[in-house]
Amino acid sequence: MSEVKAEASAPESAAARGAIIHASSPDDRAVYRLFDRNGGLLYVGMSKDPVHRWSEEHRHKYWWPEVASYEWTWHPSPAAARQAEKDVLAAGEAKYNIHSTPRHGENQRRQRAASR
Repeated sequence: MSEVKAEASAPESAAARGAIIHASSPDDRAVYRLFDRNGGLLYVGMSKDPVHRWSEEHRHKYWWPEVASYEWTWHPSPAAARQAEKDVLAAGEAKYNIHSTPRHGENQRRQRAASR
């Protein structure tokens, strides 16, 4: 199955800017990437509606003001999107992701030690 990619260019203002391409079927899921002004990867996530997800969840994160641009790729199923997200996270380059990254196990060990 093919994927539809939307890429963002440099924003005109402090607000994140990019292309919006809607899912073509109810099963489609987007894997989105949020970048800082230097192109550094801040966060990777998955959603049926990335813009809604940002307004409901991410805009309350302390790091949200660092977001300067974004991109997302639509995948034909939740499983395909989850795998694509895991592939990106495995590199460990997303600054604010912990779950499913090489830092995840380290974070869990630290939390367990703190609770003893």
